[in-house]
Amino acid sequence: MAERIVAVRHSPDWLGLTDEDTRRFLKRHGIRETLLVEFIAIWDAMMKVDYRTFRHEIAALSRANFAAVAGARVLSHEALRQETPPPDALVVFVDDDDWLAPDLFDVLAREAPKPVNGVWWGSILVGPQLTGLDAYLNDPVIELRPLERVIYTNNYAVTGRALKWHGYGRLFEHYHADRRFRKFWWPPKKVPLYLSAASKHPCSTVVVQFLMERPEFHADPRRFVVRYAEQLAQTQIPPAYGWLAAPVAAVQDLVDRALGG
Repeated sequence: MAERIVAVRHSPDWLGLTDEDTRRFLKRHGIRETLLVEFIAIWDAMMKVDYRTFRHEIAALSRANFAAVAGARVLSHEALRQETPPPDALVVFVDDDDWLAPDLFDVLAREAPKPVNGVWWGSILVGPQLTGLDAYLNDPVIELRPLERVIYTNNYAVTGRALKWHGYGRLFEHYHADRRFRKFWWPPKKVPLYLSAASKHPCSTVVVQFLMERPEFHADPRRFVVRYAEQLAQTQIPPAYGWLAAPVAAVQDLVDRALGG
């Protein structure tokens, strides 16, 4: 059996996170450097669970999810860079608020055996829609994203062969991998199933960007978190994706506690 690796991208010590840490992170991704400092001040002033603890618990939830993936070895991306995975190894890169189906690698082995460069599959969004204020407040918070060839944070795996040939820098971040996959001589195989999820909770950076740009949030920030809690409580998880039930319930509990429930 080919080696199975889940490699976690940058996951800071959330409890020890400094303002300077946030500035460095945002600068690396081309985002306004004071964004998180400003958001954290708003969040911590109104919530019973502070931002750093919230992100720490989200990361712990994801680590438990990764550890439950059958046959997988979980390690940091720094540790992976010290190794040379075998050519047929499959490496899945994830963020510390992503979730994977427990049978991910078993399904990939069945549906796309022996890929040359890699595999990609469907990604589930668990979080508000960020196309506009009305969508944020009213659209369902679970979306099966269209099965187009779009690489999100956690819906692709690359082989050890591809890592050696193309290099970590072209495959490590999903937006780089998306561009590189379009140039592969042997494109990654498509598995038309939903095998991973991205948790876009109120403290995820992409949601923070959306909220901080809106005067409605600054006028009543708690309203947006309350609405997210209501949407989670109303969520119906499709039976085929029962593995989502536990992490979704855990996030709902965390948001409720943050609101003082």
